[in-house]
Amino acid sequence: MKNRDILLDAIGDIDEELIPEIPTKKKKSGIIKWAAVASVSVAAIVLVCAMILRPNDKIKTSGTDSSKLTSSATDTDYKDSYMLLASPVYPQLPSYPSEDGHDEYKQWSDAVHELHDQPDGYRDGFDDFFLNSSKVFLTGAENENVIYSPLSLYMALAMSAEITDGNSQSQILDVLSQESIEELRQNAKSMWLANYMDDGMAKCILANSLWTNEFSSYNQETLDAVAKNYYSSVFSGDPATDEYNKLFQDWLNNQTDGLLSDYVSGIEMDPQMILAIASTVNYSGKWEHKFSENSTTDKTFHSVDGDVTCEFMRSGNLGSYYWGDKFGSISLPLENNGEMRIILPDEGISPQELIYDEQALSFMLDRRSYENSKYAQINLALPKFDVSSDIDLRDGLRELGITDIFDSSKADFSRLTEAENIALTEAKQDARVMIDEEGCKAVAMTVLILDRSAMPEDKVDFTVDRPFIFEIVSETGSPLFIGIVNNPTA
Repeated sequence: MKNRDILLDAIGDIDEELIPEIPTKKKKSGIIKWAAVASVSVAAIVLVCAMILRPNDKIKTSGTDSSKLTSSATDTDYKDSYMLLASPVYPQLPSYPSEDGHDEYKQWSDAVHELHDQPDGYRDGFDDFFLNSSKVFLTGAENENVIYSPLSLYMALAMSAEITDGNSQSQILDVLSQESIEELRQNAKSMWLANYMDDGMAKCILANSLWTNEFSSYNQETLDAVAKNYYSSVFSGDPATDEYNKLFQDWLNNQTDGLLSDYVSGIEMDPQMILAIASTVNYSGKWEHKFSENSTTDKTFHSVDGDVTCEFMRSGNLGSYYWGDKFGSISLPLENNGEMRIILPDEGISPQELIYDEQALSFMLDRRSYENSKYAQINLALPKFDVSSDIDLRDGLRELGITDIFDSSKADFSRLTEAENIALTEAKQDARVMIDEEGCKAVAMTVLILDRSAMPEDKVDFTVDRPFIFEIVSETGSPLFIGIVNNPTA
């Protein structure tokens, strides 16, 4: 399937056949970098906790999640392999008017305005987080594509704050520039509502879910807080079963329109898993001024590693041109769903340099208050692309100031469990972004994995390829067997 067909399917009818492939990506220093896009992003968060939790009562609920699993999923696909304990109710927006009509348009416009009209100041902490974190996660990839979603990580860390306490929670709140967990809840919910769009033409949906182990007990107050404040579904099942894992994978695929199916297929719950938290952001839109396919031509792109030939889309429209001391920029508006900004460094300036340029960061944050602009004829030549990237978030989170949750001796997850020796062992962000003549689409997943012991920074290769001793010990540490293996095939 051509990239254009893939993109049109994703933007047009997302419930149709899912996209089977993801472009091959480069690896750097053995670290896989997963990422997302700022305004066009899909994020997913998975926290896997091997721990014993406080009890709660479970309510049996049958049927599929109200936010749907896949277009073909039915109750019989999963039989009685899970319980749906909670299901969010999403805002209902009128469909964008397909025909001219003042009353219909006003009804749609009023509904969108009411939903997006959130309290003053709800973005203040997020804006600070954007400025600080972008400098951290967009550096270090001088010759690779890198994509980062501040909104994705913001929501992931907000949900993580719900399950932590003490200094562990304080560090997360500080990085998110929030005074308290109560303030974070309110602002995160406002961020959720302010970015929501699903009117048949444009789409920006944040979906969250909790996945619990039916054989374990939970602190209901913590689960309720996540479900209530983050529009989260809550599932319960046996993580050792194929059905529960398929349910989890189908939920992720549906929320990301199948664009990360290759990654999702590798996600499986450990049989001892106690809790998984998944969060996605799904955005798609069509250009207000579509590019003509007849104007698309081959052109040279001067990459860091040398010149390459790719397809360039071309247009000539009136619009605003913005500039700074080290860059120029134009905006590509999407129909009722924001815009994509293209920021081009001046000759001799690298994108990495702009990440630390306060003027450029200020523009990226809010161009509406930016002074250097003029109205002009914009003759645009822009390469079509279908790119993906990965970010290992651990070092960046430490650099931002979140350290305790990586250390099992300091991490405090007491809001969720009384178990000890729990730490964050993995933190990744994945994304795929596509644009063509019709519009843009982006998907991503952020993965945070918690376990009962911290993952050491040092690595040891342990290959047992010569005679060795083995010992079998009981639960209490008593040696039951000891032996020497000189030839494992004898």
